[in-house]
Amino acid sequence: MSDRAIRQLKVAHVVLVAAVAWGAGAFGAVYPWAYWPLIGASFVVAAGVLTGRRRVRFNTAEQCLAAALALFAVAGLVQVVPIPLTMLGALTPHTVDALVRLNPAVASHALQTHASSIAPYHTLIGLALFAGFATMVFTCTVLFSARGADGLGEALAVIGTIVAIAGIVQQPLSNGKIFGFWTPVESGTPFGPFVNKNHFAGWMLMAVPVTLGLLLGRLSRATRGLTGGWRNRLVWLSSAAAGRIVLLAVGVAVMALALVLTMSRSGLIAFVLAMTMTGVVVARGKRTGSHRGIALGFLALLVVGVVGWVGADMLAWHFSRTYWEDLNTRRGAWADASEIRSKFPLAGTGLNTYGTATVLYQQHNRGYRYTEAHNDYLQLAAEGGILLTVPAAACVVAFAFAVRRRFADETSTMSYWLRVGAVSGIAAIAVQESVEFSLQMPGNAALFAVLCGIALHRAPSRRKQ
Repeated sequence: MSDRAIRQLKVAHVVLVAAVAWGAGAFGAVYPWAYWPLIGASFVVAAGVLTGRRRVRFNTAEQCLAAALALFAVAGLVQVVPIPLTMLGALTPHTVDALVRLNPAVASHALQTHASSIAPYHTLIGLALFAGFATMVFTCTVLFSARGADGLGEALAVIGTIVAIAGIVQQPLSNGKIFGFWTPVESGTPFGPFVNKNHFAGWMLMAVPVTLGLLLGRLSRATRGLTGGWRNRLVWLSSAAAGRIVLLAVGVAVMALALVLTMSRSGLIAFVLAMTMTGVVVARGKRTGSHRGIALGFLALLVVGVVGWVGADMLAWHFSRTYWEDLNTRRGAWADASEIRSKFPLAGTGLNTYGTATVLYQQHNRGYRYTEAHNDYLQLAAEGGILLTVPAAACVVAFAFAVRRRFADETSTMSYWLRVGAVSGIAAIAVQESVEFSLQMPGNAALFAVLCGIALHRAPSRRKQ
């Protein structure tokens, strides 16, 4: 690789780290002034990576994933293509009914064509975000395959620790404003830099496992040549490698504590899942070596420590206050989403239009208007119908096969543990999405794309271990 290419990849890496930090620090990038720069950054990183790595090869599984993502994008574009209202009415009659109620030009017959999306502008924004983050997935795959993913893991550990400290410090002093000065445009429960504590928990659900994976990789590398005897172990504890491992352990603990302090039920359940997944991998012993006991002990201490700090009785009381029969009013939101899905089975209401659809179709909890379904799988079905859910399912299957192949071909201990961390984080956020909408926060979606890149990357040949 030429010096010029190396410099370009370094610049791309710096921009990527800045984008991740921006996504978290700019209130989850929920506002246009925050998410448009994030989209721009994704393409800047892509330009830097592609000019630095002109010959990029993807295996069959990754090519299938790219095709599925492209199919999703094309399906989304179909939703914004104007078609005659007579044809639209024949394909999806409830769309025309909704447009008559939403658009005076349609009601007065002044407009004879319209897209199947009931709010095409919002769908275009959703497609722009999707294009940016889909690009980021493959950009990160190429970048980490060239440079390794441990550099990003280190940066994420620093960013995550800072974000966690902000949340921990702000929590007892909260006045309903982020950082004490920013009042969210819509009501929320701010925690740290995020408008909603559940979305903060979602970001941490992805950051903690990756940092933990980096810790396990460093621990495995540092103890590989360590011989027995207390003297050698004590000498090793005074080394720089041990110091970095201790700092990572502290960072993981601080981030986990901040996550638990949110008291987000979905976050806590998903966090336990992520730690359980990592613990099972460690216990199985693959690439664990002599540090298995240390790793399992740290995981146990981490969970017991953060629970003890917050208080097991406090957590039990918090869960006991949940209205499980109504899932804290979510059941009504899910019923509305299911009803919308049944009315728009073919093409949905349009990507990123659920908030518009509920103006017409919300029936439950009318004292509050739901702009999200509090279940991203149901919301995708409502917004996309068969048109989007089929390529979305294809993306999931292709991604799973591609990651499985990467595990099968693994050559690096560090890449293995980072991949374990990324997959654990993806699984955790996937569980939370069944009752929340954390990935609708662009800052969270950007981090999710980075985790996908870590899960898909191949270990650089110069770092094979």
